[in-house]
Amino acid sequence: MKIARFFSLFLVLCLLLTACGGAASTDAEFDNGYGMESPAETGAAMDAELKTESGTLSPVADTDRKLIKTVSIRAETEHYDDLITALDSKIAALGGYTENRQTGTAGRDRRYSTMTVRIPAQSLGDFMAHVSDSANVLHTSEQTVDVTLQYSDTEAKITSLKTEQTRLLELLASANNLSEILEIESRLSDVTYELERYESRRRSYDNQITYATVELSIEEVKTLTPVEEPTVWQRICTGFMESLKGAFDGLVDFFVWLIVILPYLAVWIPIIALICFLIGKLRRILQSRKQNRTTDTP
Repeated sequence: MKIARFFSLFLVLCLLLTACGGAASTDAEFDNGYGMESPAETGAAMDAELKTESGTLSPVADTDRKLIKTVSIRAETEHYDDLITALDSKIAALGGYTENRQTGTAGRDRRYSTMTVRIPAQSLGDFMAHVSDSANVLHTSEQTVDVTLQYSDTEAKITSLKTEQTRLLELLASANNLSEILEIESRLSDVTYELERYESRRRSYDNQITYATVELSIEEVKTLTPVEEPTVWQRICTGFMESLKGAFDGLVDFFVWLIVILPYLAVWIPIIALICFLIGKLRRILQSRKQNRTTDTP
């Protein structure tokens, strides 16, 4: 009898370790008269509506809504370094963090930065106002996703799985039949795996709800883009100034190109001149011989 109990405890330990390592749940039904649920649901079933003991979910107050907020901002600035420093300071002051950042250069002397910023949801308005005051905002879009029902379903399932886990442990402690012990252990493994999945999903929801996501794109420019619709005269003036600036930039680029190729010109100009001289001399010799033949002809 002691050997059988030792063997049973050893099997329980192995199965629990396997479940904690993320073992896949089985699809076979379990119904041994203990009133336990069917095996763990698949990933698709996790999104299905779950019901409470009364048959329906309780109404959720507006203050208890679980909202995931995402904002996209495209802006430009004439003072790139100062703006980036100010944004980093504001993010830290609000208790947020930068999830990722990419920087680069677009064209000649035009830097840009794209950032994914996580800001506490209650401070999102403050951060957006700071961006509007510090940069020239060209485009803003906001999206709010209500995951209240999904969050409530997840919590209900976690509560159900914990209750079942406790009941299974109680049954396992009082079981004496080896076949019953193995069945209980198998179901316990399934329940433990599913419980970890739902708890992981709840943690992901908590992070997305607590911290709003801001997709921020900053571009360095020499002249800010007018936000209002320009008049005809403004368009003429802007177009003329842009053309004048383009002509000046082209002249500067040509001068830079000329300076860059001077070493090549210093090598190739004498060679080309020598070749032209030799070709001209050869042509004169050939023309002289042709004239001499014409003169000698009777």
